[in-house]
Amino acid sequence: MLSVLRLFPVAILLLAITSSTSAYSSSPRKPIKTSQESSLIDRSTFLATAATSCLTFISSSPAFARDIEPALKGTKADPAFQACLSQCVYECTKPKGMEQRSRAECLPECKSKCATTKQQLLLGSPISEK
Repeated sequence: MLSVLRLFPVAILLLAITSSTSAYSSSPRKPIKTSQESSLIDRSTFLATAATSCLTFISSSPAFARDIEPALKGTKADPAFQACLSQCVYECTKPKGMEQRSRAECLPECKSKCATTKQQLLLGSPISEK
């Protein structure tokens, strides 16, 4: 099915390039001159433009997310930890009936839930020995 979808715009493009508008009619006609002649396009131009735009979207490869840097894994800057912590704090601080917890009350609970390493549980950042 996917190969048929990929070949369809190619077939339209080839049809648009090889044919002309006179090929679709039984007898050649003289074009009617109007004041909007510059804004009108013929059938082959339309088909070529449509096929080209379809090919652009179908033939492009999908964008892939960048891998996580190994230096960030297990730290507080780890994107998975940050996303988990953000979601947990959001859910925790939402009002539940008449009760609403503050961010300061939720943060320790969420850190213990989302942390995968000891460094992620710490307050602040470790002192470097330089």
